[in-house]
Amino acid sequence: MKSLIAWLFGFLYLKKLYQKHYNNSELKNNFWNKTLELFNIKYSILNTEKIPKTGPVIIVCNHPFGLVDGLIIADTVSKKRGDYRILINDEISQVDLIRPYLFPLKLDEKRESIKFNLKSKNDAIQYVQNGGVLIIFPSGEVATRQKIFEKAIEKRWQSILGAIIRKTEAAICPVYFHGENSFLFHLLGMMHYPLRRILFARELINKKNKFFKAICLPTYHTSQFIGKGNSEISNELREYTLRGKQSFNN
Repeated sequence: MKSLIAWLFGFLYLKKLYQKHYNNSELKNNFWNKTLELFNIKYSILNTEKIPKTGPVIIVCNHPFGLVDGLIIADTVSKKRGDYRILINDEISQVDLIRPYLFPLKLDEKRESIKFNLKSKNDAIQYVQNGGVLIIFPSGEVATRQKIFEKAIEKRWQSILGAIIRKTEAAICPVYFHGENSFLFHLLGMMHYPLRRILFARELINKKNKFFKAICLPTYHTSQFIGKGNSEISNELREYTLRGKQSFNN
C-alpha cells in the first residue's frame, strides 16, 4: 500500500531520479540547474540585473508552485554569486546536496521547533549582516484557491520577514512568479488540506517540459522600513511583489 501511495504522488519517481543522477558530489554547486535540465523546465526572469552582484541582499518571492519557484530563483542567484542561502521548510533539507544552502524552518509550533526556528532566523540575520544573499518565500505556504474555479491567492506573508529586515541593512529584491499549480492540486487540497504537501512531488513532475515566467521588481532598501512593525513590513512587500502580475496581463 505504501509503495502504491508513493507511486501515485511521485515519490518513487523522484527517488529513482535522485539515485541515478545525483551521485556526484560536484552537483552540490549545480543542483538547481541540473534538476531543471532533467525536467526540461525553461524559464525567463525579467530584470535580473536588479539583483546586486555584491553586498547584502534579501530576495522575497511569492510562492505559486512549491518547488519549481524555489529551483528557478536559486538557479538564477547561483549564476550571479555563490554567497546565498534560502530560508525554507525543514523538509527540503532532507536533500543532502542542498543542505549547506538552507536555513530550515519547522512548520509546527512545538517548543523545540520554536527554538529551532529562532536559531535559523538569527543565522539568516547574521548571514545578511555579513554581506550574503537571503532568499525567502515569506508566505511559508503555496498559493491557494479559495473557490475551485477562481485563481489561487498568495497567502499572507509571515512577520519573520519584517523581523529580519528590521535587523539588517540590505537591498530588498522582490521577485514575482507568474502562474499557479494544477487544478487537481487545488481540488484535492480543498478536499483535504494536508494532501497539498504530499502532492508537491507530483506537481514538480507535471511541470516537465514547461516554461515559466517571473520578474524582478525595483528594489527597496531595509532603511525604508525604519519605524514600521514586522507585520506591516511583510504586508507592504507582499502587496508590492504581487503587482508584478501586471507585467504578464497582456
